[in-house]
Amino acid sequence: MGESPAGMPRPRSPGRKVLAMSAEIAERNFVVEASRDRVWRLIGKVIFSCLPGMENIEILDENNFRAVLRIKITLINLGLKVEGEMVDISPPESLAVRLALTGPGGLRMDQRVSVALASLEKGKTGLACKATVERMEFLFQSLLLRQARRFASATFAAIEKRLQEVV
Repeated sequence: MGESPAGMPRPRSPGRKVLAMSAEIAERNFVVEASRDRVWRLIGKVIFSCLPGMENIEILDENNFRAVLRIKITLINLGLKVEGEMVDISPPESLAVRLALTGPGGLRMDQRVSVALASLEKGKTGLACKATVERMEFLFQSLLLRQARRFASATFAAIEKRLQEVV
């Protein structure tokens, strides 16, 4: 429940559900033929070049950005506003991005995407990518969750492919 302008609790729309727990939606582990330091230097650019459906990416500062994400749920095309913040940055070991997605009809989804890098033998780097939904509010939750899983999985696959190309 939100609050109305007068400060009174605003009832939720009938049928709208709120998922307020952490649910893993995608995970991918892979190895890159490059040192961890090299992968760390490339990871930010690679991530931004691999986001399917992301448009109008605006870098606000070194840790924050906003964009529009175009998705299709059944036959409906939606443009979601995305605000992202880099959090838990531990160079060259890991980083996490907190994403807040908002859209029409009260759609809201908060996600956390983390990437961990591990040095392996022979100058290789292992990457572990994980996406979780921390909060979701939308009438057709299962459809949105399915789309979020597809987006995260496609993004992780694109990151792996792009890193393999650039290193």
